[in-house]
Amino acid sequence: MSDNSKEKKKKFVDMVNKHKGDDQQDDNNKETSDFNEDLNTLRERAAQLEDHLRRAVADNENVKRIMQKQISDANDFAVTKFARDMIDSCDNLNKVMEILKDGDPVHEGIKVAHQKIVNDLKKHGIEEVDPLGDLFDSNLHQAVLETEDNEKELGTIVKVLQTGYTIKGRLLRPAMVIISKK
Repeated sequence: MSDNSKEKKKKFVDMVNKHKGDDQQDDNNKETSDFNEDLNTLRERAAQLEDHLRRAVADNENVKRIMQKQISDANDFAVTKFARDMIDSCDNLNKVMEILKDGDPVHEGIKVAHQKIVNDLKKHGIEEVDPLGDLFDSNLHQAVLETEDNEKELGTIVKVLQTGYTIKGRLLRPAMVIISKK
């Protein structure tokens, strides 16, 4: 073979190798580009899943807190129905004491029984609302009458007709009252 043909052959082989390298470079660039796209897609998906996990954990904590509050409320207010019945008994004892005279031994016995019931109710977070002399509060009182009284401020409670009660700070029964007007 002549030098000329060897040289042509070498140029041809170099040219083929060069194009082959370009094709491999193009393939590598395409693979790198595809890899980067896949990597970005996976990063976005990981961020979405992480956000979803954070929200799920927060929701779980909220549900847990709500359930604890409901259990606490159920424990605190489980005696509500019983308390209402006992309050009615207190009202009846008060009515009997109003009818009987102070020196009567039956009056004294009923007074002791009434005080025992009131103390037992207090042990369970049930308190009397005694608003005599306070200003009327529609959250705690139920006004049934108004009476003219120029000595007292407008809306002052001048008489309690029925004692009110709260249970652990929540109104169980409003006090029925008479308030002043001018």
